[in-house]
Amino acid sequence: MIIGLSNTAFEYKGTIQDIIWLFYPGAELVAEDKGDFLLQLNLSQEVEFNLWAEAQLYVNGASLAQREEGHPLIPAEVPNELKRLARMAVYKILVSYSGTTPSPWGIMTGIRPTKVVHRLLDLGWSKQNVENYLLDKYALRPDKTQLITSVTEIQRPLLLSKKQAKKLVGVYIGIPFCPSRCLYCSFPSYSIKRHRDMVDPFLKALLQEIQVIGETLRSQGLLVQSIYLGGGTPTSLNCEQLQSLLEAIQLSLKDDSTIEMTVEGGRPDTLNEDVFALLANAGVNRLSINPQSMNQKTLDIIGRAHTVEDIYRSVETARNYKFPTLNMDLIIGLPGETVQDVARTMESILQLKPENLTVHALALKRASNLKQRLAEFPLLQAEEAVAMWQETARGATALGQHPYYMYRQKQMVGNLENIGYALPGHECIYNIQMIEERQTIIGLGVGAGSKWMDPDTWTLVNEYNAKDPRQYVERLDEYIERKLHHIRELSTKQ
Repeated sequence: MIIGLSNTAFEYKGTIQDIIWLFYPGAELVAEDKGDFLLQLNLSQEVEFNLWAEAQLYVNGASLAQREEGHPLIPAEVPNELKRLARMAVYKILVSYSGTTPSPWGIMTGIRPTKVVHRLLDLGWSKQNVENYLLDKYALRPDKTQLITSVTEIQRPLLLSKKQAKKLVGVYIGIPFCPSRCLYCSFPSYSIKRHRDMVDPFLKALLQEIQVIGETLRSQGLLVQSIYLGGGTPTSLNCEQLQSLLEAIQLSLKDDSTIEMTVEGGRPDTLNEDVFALLANAGVNRLSINPQSMNQKTLDIIGRAHTVEDIYRSVETARNYKFPTLNMDLIIGLPGETVQDVARTMESILQLKPENLTVHALALKRASNLKQRLAEFPLLQAEEAVAMWQETARGATALGQHPYYMYRQKQMVGNLENIGYALPGHECIYNIQMIEERQTIIGLGVGAGSKWMDPDTWTLVNEYNAKDPRQYVERLDEYIERKLHHIRELSTKQ
């Protein structure tokens, strides 16, 4: 489909494109009066911050119009409020024209919908007023409104104050190797068998980055609250390599303020008694064993080199080492799976009783093999995805868990969300701080992103290390120097 945009509408193309694509996925937007229909958009600011946006839709000689009025919560937010009004006007006119409401999230197409709620709570709003605002100003469905307000209610006591955020940071360490690449994966991930020659140079560079950054943090009086080893699959390293990494973390990054250390064991085929012993001795207190599905046919399709029995074995062994928190990840919408398959997966998860459960809705990414094989593995219809989501939500409730963090991605099946559940007291601190962006997160290793937070304004700068191990090694000095600058800058805020 081709949709013509008026000059003003085209100026706001970046603002309204996601809304249009909710109704017409992938529609081509052109700055001229051509296409299946024409969309006009006018916006204005009047006296005392009274704002309005009006959308007009012209189709086959007929027209529809929708006007939205509002005002910013604070004067500095005039541009953002104009964008919200534009999105709402376009959304409502397309609902009227199409007769459908394609997303339970209304005009909230961003990654972090909970940030809106935290901002309103910071202004002293009550939970009820926040819910009413979301229903009215963002067109959220009531169940999604209740979901994000309940999530933020759990998060509030765990967020840092501005004073704490000037002192405490989180650290993410990216290990770019896996036993094999999963069909849906879009992360920086390299088969450790095919790229074994990369591992030692990468690890040498990573240990240097850990040492220099750790020493600088301490010299500047900054403390590490949480450490997260992700990837890839960190436990795909051999025991000698893994031990050297864990020792470097212990020596350079951990301190008395480090209350959480997560390792993505991820793939059960990388876990054995020796690996569990190393992790336990290093003080890992949150371990992820991520099956994604407990159906063998699905594991085979997505390229997993382990069995369902391996998952049970790994969890049993992990329990023997008494890791305080066990997390398990699932994905709904995997190729070939049905609602019944997801129900069977949840029956298995209920037997394993993890303290954390993270449920992802499959997102179609350009860098994934799945994107190239859609003819082979067509995506689910929205109704099936929602039914799967409901199965996982029921399972989490049966485990006594509550939703404690969430985020959304582009092209998710069913326009759903990724959601983390936890038993009380087992919420992942790193996940909350990273998603809500109320803390500096320092990314070390391949593909690792850093979020440099200004605690006075809650504004941030995002920076990334290279996704290729060779480029990471070659540019290491640049990455280190950049981080040292930001660390020194953060220390001046204390």
